[in-house]
Amino acid sequence: MSAAADTAIAPVSADQNKTPNLVHEDVVHPHEDHTVAPTRVVAIAVDASKFSEYAFDWAIQNLVRPETDQIVLMNVRPTVSLPAVYGTLYVDFSKEFEAIEQANKKESHDLLRAYANKLPAHKYNIRGVALRGDARDEISYKVEDIHADMLVIGSRGLSGFKRAFLGSVSEYLIHHLKVPVIVPRPTEAEKAL
Repeated sequence: MSAAADTAIAPVSADQNKTPNLVHEDVVHPHEDHTVAPTRVVAIAVDASKFSEYAFDWAIQNLVRPETDQIVLMNVRPTVSLPAVYGTLYVDFSKEFEAIEQANKKESHDLLRAYANKLPAHKYNIRGVALRGDARDEISYKVEDIHADMLVIGSRGLSGFKRAFLGSVSEYLIHHLKVPVIVPRPTEAEKAL
C-alpha cells in the first residue's frame, strides 16, 4: 500500500483555505442528481503539460460516456526533499519543508480543479485525486484502489533513446498495470497548432 496516498474525502467548498492538511482526495464535481451508478471508471492522469492536456481532451471527446462513466482525475506531486549539507550544524528546515509541501499541494489541487472545471458539472461524474510520491508507484496503486477500468495518460513526447535512458511514466504503466493504458499522441498537424 502506498504511504503517500492518503484518501480522506472532503467535498470542495467555497473556502478552500479550510481544507484539512491531510486531504489528498477531493470530490471535484459531486454528481448529486446523477441517479445511474457508474458502470465504468476512467482514470485520467494529468499534469501541467500540453501532452496531458491533449490526453484529457482526447479522452473526453473519444472515450468517456458521460451518462455511465465516472472520471477520476489524478495528479502526482513529488515528495519534497531538502538537500543535506554535510559538515554543518543541524538546521531545522521543517518550516521551509512544510511551506513547500503546502504550496505543491495547493498547486496540485488547483490543477485538478482546472481540469474538472473544463466540463459541465451536471453532465459528468468527476473525482479528483491528488497524490504525492513517485508517479509510477502512486498511479499504479490508485488505479487498482479505485478499480479503474482503464487509464488515460499523456506522453512526454520523448524520442526512443531519451525514453530508454530517462524512463517514462506512461511506458512503465503500460507494462505494469493490469488494465488497459491509453496514451493518445497528437498527429503532426495537431502538434503544429
